[in-house]
Amino acid sequence: MSAGPIFRDIRRKNREVPEHEAREILARASHGVLATAGAGGWPYAVPVSHVVAGDSIYVHGAPEGHKLDNLASDERVCYCAVASAEVMPEKLSTRYESAIVFGRAAVVVDDAERLRALELLAGRFCGGLTAAAQEVIRSSGPRAAVVRIRIERITGKANRPPG
Repeated sequence: MSAGPIFRDIRRKNREVPEHEAREILARASHGVLATAGAGGWPYAVPVSHVVAGDSIYVHGAPEGHKLDNLASDERVCYCAVASAEVMPEKLSTRYESAIVFGRAAVVVDDAERLRALELLAGRFCGGLTAAAQEVIRSSGPRAAVVRIRIERITGKANRPPG
């Protein structure tokens, strides 16, 4: 499938994985790097933890800052997640699995969606929605910003061991 004028095709076709595998890599990765562009066009990339829910990725953070300033001026983002990486110096190579997402991001303003996203994040990173996690969400959650990235395009690449 041609990527068209906006998105490029993956150069190393032998490393490309099908979309369903790219989604699995994204879901398995513990974190990724969110890239945004500011009003002046300068790029900004920040590592964040994420959770995947359907065709959306949720991240959370402070209620103000560089990432939110950039999203206010341009909703288009790129998100890169690496699920595994192993440097192989003897082969001058790296084994890896990665996914790249292009999408549009927005700060979640609906209280029910915000709560659900925070519960999904807590469930993923706290080993379940524990009582302690629920208390943090209750006490600190209202001050956290939750960002939803709607996945418009996802690609994946992998250099896996043969077999």
